[in-house]
Amino acid sequence: MSAAAPDGDLLVRRQGRAGRITLNRPRTLNLLSEAMLHGIACALQDWRCDSATDLIVIDAVGGRAFCAGGDIAAVHGRITLGDIEGARGHCLAEYRLDLALARYPKPVVTLIDGVAMGGGLGLALHASHPIASERASFAMPECGIGWIPDSGATHLLSALPAPLAAFIALTGEKLTAEAAAALGFMRYRTASERMPALAEALCEDGIAALPAPLPAALTDCAAALPGFGPELEQAFAAPDVPEILARLETGGAACARAAKALLKASPLALALTLEVLARARRHGSLEAALGFEYAIISRLMIHADFAEGIRAAMIDRDRRPAWTHAATHRFSAAELAPFLPAAGAPLPPLGTP
Repeated sequence: MSAAAPDGDLLVRRQGRAGRITLNRPRTLNLLSEAMLHGIACALQDWRCDSATDLIVIDAVGGRAFCAGGDIAAVHGRITLGDIEGARGHCLAEYRLDLALARYPKPVVTLIDGVAMGGGLGLALHASHPIASERASFAMPECGIGWIPDSGATHLLSALPAPLAAFIALTGEKLTAEAAAALGFMRYRTASERMPALAEALCEDGIAALPAPLPAALTDCAAALPGFGPELEQAFAAPDVPEILARLETGGAACARAAKALLKASPLALALTLEVLARARRHGSLEAALGFEYAIISRLMIHADFAEGIRAAMIDRDRRPAWTHAATHRFSAAELAPFLPAAGAPLPPLGTP
């Protein structure tokens, strides 16, 4: 029996031994609406103590995208109407779902066939058993719209060497399924054409239907992400973006591409991303990283750079944002402080609905 959300964007049903959730919004690349976030959270709660439900299977319709993120246009729409708390609530619901997935007491399998970005990356990779096809890809392009990588992305990146984490987060570099597996973000792969049969097998046979796990993650950055060589590693080891750009000037073609990506992004968002990456490494937990991310985006969403990023990317689509600071601006601690939680300040209660 299938119970769908009223608009059909989310399909929720019990199937065999599994609770099955399907994102069904392919025309918008399965962006997560507030209703979808609520529906997934409610389903997880219903199945949490259900003895007939052994595992959760999450997939998506369309093939182009598993999930291209949270519905940032809806968040922006709330902001333009003056509903700042509503916009923050949308993001908080997304972060709570990420934490619920990571802490879920039963196996959660995500079948990733297509792109996963932003909030979609969080939905895909905080599950206990993410499985990617050859069509899967992952990206964190948020700095390009005046936002920061969120939905726990900074926690995932904190396990990587700092220069590599900074490179991925600041440039929005797209990761193939192979790269994501090599970096330790997942242990399972299968062919796209086998995804439907695998979903059925998981519902019928449970976790025993999983494909064989991949080898352990690579520790060599260059091997895990081809093209990330010594020049990029040295550049992204710099303490701030102006110094990163200065070091990139002396490099080759890969450095030039990285510099081009940085020069398109919001300088403020880039500086804040470096800060939250550093905090995520120090504190270690997903909950702490989500708390830091929320503290920053709850302030960043009312900053001129976010409005300008949305204008350039989604409204006028001229791809020529006029940021509030120059790319070479070196932010002082005093300039960043209004966006950051004070030392010892309580973070939002992410563990409760």
